[in-house]
Amino acid sequence: MKILITGDLHLTNRRPENRIDDYENTVLNKFSSILDAAEKENCNCILQPGDFSDSPNLSYDFFVKVLSPLKKISCPVFTCWGQHDMRYRTKENTFMSAIIEACPFVRIPGNSEHLSFLEADIYSSSFGEEIPTISDPSKFSILITHRMIIDQKLWEGQTDFQYANSFLRTNKFDLIVSGDNHKTFYYKIGDRHLFNLGSMLRSTVGQIDHKPVYVIFDTDTKQFSWVPIQIEDSKKVFSIEKIERDREVNRELANFISSLSEQKEIGLSFMDNLNEYIKNNSISQEVMDVIKECANG
Repeated sequence: MKILITGDLHLTNRRPENRIDDYENTVLNKFSSILDAAEKENCNCILQPGDFSDSPNLSYDFFVKVLSPLKKISCPVFTCWGQHDMRYRTKENTFMSAIIEACPFVRIPGNSEHLSFLEADIYSSSFGEEIPTISDPSKFSILITHRMIIDQKLWEGQTDFQYANSFLRTNKFDLIVSGDNHKTFYYKIGDRHLFNLGSMLRSTVGQIDHKPVYVIFDTDTKQFSWVPIQIEDSKKVFSIEKIERDREVNRELANFISSLSEQKEIGLSFMDNLNEYIKNNSISQEVMDVIKECANG
């Protein structure tokens, strides 16, 4: 069985801060390219680990645009619920629930049951759900899950995560596809594999260097290939000047706060101390604007 594996799609028609391109068009083109690749490669199914949508309440117009390419493919899409797909942890009356109702090819296995598909059993563990138990160890078992699984910490103080090696050792699925972590990595123990392919899109400043990919995986041979998703140069889609300006403001603000904490003579009024410091030091207008906004609350 041949499978196309992807990461978090975060389908949306809302342009993130610092993106300057036609973001809706970018989203739809990348989504369609993945579906087209599954057809071209004669894949039997697509595995997608939640956060299919970026919001539970996207527009009807965008719904139609997403549904159109989905209805043209011949292979099913197996997915699970990410926190962005749900409305306050509920699944009813959401963009994703409408997609599932309108397109029978998009399927989510229940957490307490699995779906048998060709020679495999497919299980799911959506955001906040427990890991299901493998019912038939003799069959090729697949888990689609939306939880924070990492190969290494994303930041120093990160908590509430599971390491990939520990997760794969504890959960004996033959293939695990995880979402939520927007970093791409792969882990293997013996003939069992875990793929976390990150996000399909670069939606934040921190993802400027992210290179989206999908994977074609063969369950018979256990061979797989990494396929890059075509992206534009970051200078064409991100407002680099604004990003650098914001970074400089953040650096100045951090230095300003650090300088305040080093002052030896502290009076009773914070605002008096703040005004005195501003009067005696050179503070950029951008930092002043941030201070005024915070002070006015």
